[in-house]
Amino acid sequence: MPDQLSLFPTKDLAGDAGPTLGSELNAIDEMFFASRRYRSSVEYLDLIHFIARFPKYSAFNGVLLYIQNPNITYVATAGNWWRQFRRRPKYYAKPLVILAPMSPVRFVYDIYDTEGAPIPNEPMKFFETKDRLSREVFEKIIHNCTLHGITVREVSRPLQPDENAISLTYEIRKRYEDLNIESWAKYLIPINRMDSLETKYATLTLGLGHIFCGHLGIDDNAWWQDRRDADQTKATIEAESTAYLVCLRKGLLKPAEKFLSPYNQLDQEMPEFGLNGIFHATQYVEEMGKTRWKTPKRKSRYKAE
Repeated sequence: MPDQLSLFPTKDLAGDAGPTLGSELNAIDEMFFASRRYRSSVEYLDLIHFIARFPKYSAFNGVLLYIQNPNITYVATAGNWWRQFRRRPKYYAKPLVILAPMSPVRFVYDIYDTEGAPIPNEPMKFFETKDRLSREVFEKIIHNCTLHGITVREVSRPLQPDENAISLTYEIRKRYEDLNIESWAKYLIPINRMDSLETKYATLTLGLGHIFCGHLGIDDNAWWQDRRDADQTKATIEAESTAYLVCLRKGLLKPAEKFLSPYNQLDQEMPEFGLNGIFHATQYVEEMGKTRWKTPKRKSRYKAE
């Protein structure tokens, strides 16, 4: 139960969270594998952009909302509609179902299924474009990385092509001994010291996407699944989807543009990859930027071989 409760924000009544890790093939991935529709690159990016419009809701609930009505604009519970906007659901309004803390589900309503006071302008802003990141958020993530044995190093140039995150073996430590990597570190994420703070953040979220999606395997303290068997194409999609979602939900549109770029050109069928891992990684990275932790938010569910 503590792991599940840690997924829920404590202050925002509009917020929520997704399910626990569960089995290797959960309902989200089962739906994705079974439906050719969601493997269309156009449809997939539509889903990602839809989820990004609702940063107060978990990515899991974003999927639930998208499946029920991809045309919704802004949702809230009946209680929140009345308390915040003096609006209430219409007589024939169709409630939308999402997951909720401490209960099976919660019902929310789209703004166009409510009536009352004039529709406010603020909720209708799909993206809060900032393109500026608070250094405090970045430093909180760096701090919380250390709790998972992840060290972040600013370097003058990429260490190796596609080395967004590295599992630290003895050989790797010897190769990069000039970086003075701490003895406790299990993973390394290199970022370019010449980049802007926002670009560094995007690079960091990409590396965390690889780690939390399990592409580097697991250790004794890992909460994520061991997915070292994912091929390079799938691993790239999963890590870039994580970084893309995190950046978009933070209002960082420009740094997000470099992710998933091959799928922005022409509609194509995408391989079967793990949505479940992407959404868990997204949510955890977002939580890492909120407060400085004393211990990891999620405990180990797996043991290294």
